[in-house]
Amino acid sequence: MQAPSKRLVLAVVGPTASGKTKLAIELASALNGEVIACDSRTVYRYMDIGTAKPTMEERKGIKHHLLDVVDPDQVYTAATFKKDASVVIEDLFSREKLPIVCGGTGLYSRVLLEGLNIPEVEPDEILRKELSELVRREGVEALEKLLEKLDPPSLARIEKGDVFRLVRAIEVSQKLGPFSQVATIKSPDFDVIWIFLNVHNREILREAIVKRLVIQEQDGVIEETKAISQRFGLTQALLNSVPYKEYLSYLDGKMSLEQAREEAVKHNYQLARRQIMWFRKSPKSLDQKKLTFYIDESTEAERLSESMREILQEDRA
Repeated sequence: MQAPSKRLVLAVVGPTASGKTKLAIELASALNGEVIACDSRTVYRYMDIGTAKPTMEERKGIKHHLLDVVDPDQVYTAATFKKDASVVIEDLFSREKLPIVCGGTGLYSRVLLEGLNIPEVEPDEILRKELSELVRREGVEALEKLLEKLDPPSLARIEKGDVFRLVRAIEVSQKLGPFSQVATIKSPDFDVIWIFLNVHNREILREAIVKRLVIQEQDGVIEETKAISQRFGLTQALLNSVPYKEYLSYLDGKMSLEQAREEAVKHNYQLARRQIMWFRKSPKSLDQKKLTFYIDESTEAERLSESMREILQEDRA
């Protein structure tokens, strides 16, 4: 099947463990596409098992972009992602390939697909050291209180405990004014169809999270966590990522393995709930289409295939 004639991007989004990657690969195979990972964790090299990064076998020959971009001790921002992903999209258009953006990082999808422009501010190392010391003395709650004074809307959008993004929002807000106000929206120069994977029964999602964690342990995620921390130290990429941060606590003797598993499941489920709420509200633009499919309905796969065929037929008309 040939790719659509106009500039069209598919976005496969939804909560963790909902099957986004598998669906994106199937769509890419059927629609002459390639996959662009939209995930703030899979950009890191060596963080493979814990991020559920697709193996070469799972990719089924479909090219994936923006996996393994930087080392775990490097900084990779949403603005950088937008630049890199935009270059990939233009390349795919030039080769008449269908870009399929796949992932659960809401901010990444918004900057790329909804045109959110985040101002670039050079990192302030002095401020970062001061904030790091503040966290050491008073905990991450001190950063949250500081950002609440500077820019409450930004605090509401940041995942609880995400030190890196809290620091970045404080950094921008202090230099340019409230982060949420200096960011602007400019619609992208391509059409977007959002495919949002959701669930009616969230217990099914919890079961999928538990099952995936069991497989990750069998595949060696604890050993992976140890190897990365020994090579790169306790980086923000590790400390802000489930299940790495939980297994780090286990490896440090701060909790038992069973406690680490329970915490990983709890935090991943909390993440899934936030992702559902985020993508339920996206896209902000009314001229972008969104199709919602429920993974706990057996008829959804057939509905999805039919919907995509209809959309592509409309596109060619």
